[in-house]
Amino acid sequence: MKSDTLALGPLQPILGAPRDNRCRKTITVIKNKLAAISPLRGQRLLDVGCGDGSFTTALADGYEQIYGIDVQETWLQRFEQRVRDDPHFCVCQMSASAMGFRDHYFDTLVTIEVIEQIPDLPGAADEFYRVLKPGGELLITCPNRLFPFENHGVRMGGKEYHGRIPLITYVPPLHSLLSLARVFTVRKLKQIFTPRGFVMRSVDYAWPTFEHGGNPFQPMLKPLFGLMRVMESSPLRVFGTSIVIRFDKP
Repeated sequence: MKSDTLALGPLQPILGAPRDNRCRKTITVIKNKLAAISPLRGQRLLDVGCGDGSFTTALADGYEQIYGIDVQETWLQRFEQRVRDDPHFCVCQMSASAMGFRDHYFDTLVTIEVIEQIPDLPGAADEFYRVLKPGGELLITCPNRLFPFENHGVRMGGKEYHGRIPLITYVPPLHSLLSLARVFTVRKLKQIFTPRGFVMRSVDYAWPTFEHGGNPFQPMLKPLFGLMRVMESSPLRVFGTSIVIRFDKP
């Protein structure tokens, strides 16, 4: 596919840490969540923060042309290798807040666990609106502030500590001071995107899959998994790991 990008200045690493090759179960969960709030079809799909393309390729079936952008060259190279013989894909190194696409170009823009890492999120939101067609969809998954663990780690005393850190998301000033990434509420997302013209259409929550290969405790945790699946279909779903939200451009 011929690239429709424009020449840009120096690229900045605004899309966060590179993402690994996501486990199949996680990809399936996210795809199903997005499919529940969107038809996932149209002429052009854009995945902002595509990483190695694991999610992009999973969402591609309903589109004629599929674009993925990121700033991490290593992961884009892996994506390019994955789709090198498929003319329907275009992989570009590009900043979310300075996209080189024409106005009103995409039917669907998806960004999966990325906006928490974008320094100029208002600028990126403006770009999202600009490149979407009227009637286009913006599909976002992002960390949920109501989830009782911080998944991105924290920085303390000049050192970074990773892993799930409990309850820090419930103390916003402390979280803002220490965390390596943002967390969001639905209200906060509306405050960011609706002033730019977006209309919120649907919201849901994704829960962790806890799929860790080689975990010797996996069988013992099965009752907990069952309980969490029940919670996911109850009002307690608002405490899920991620917000899954759809905005439309009128």
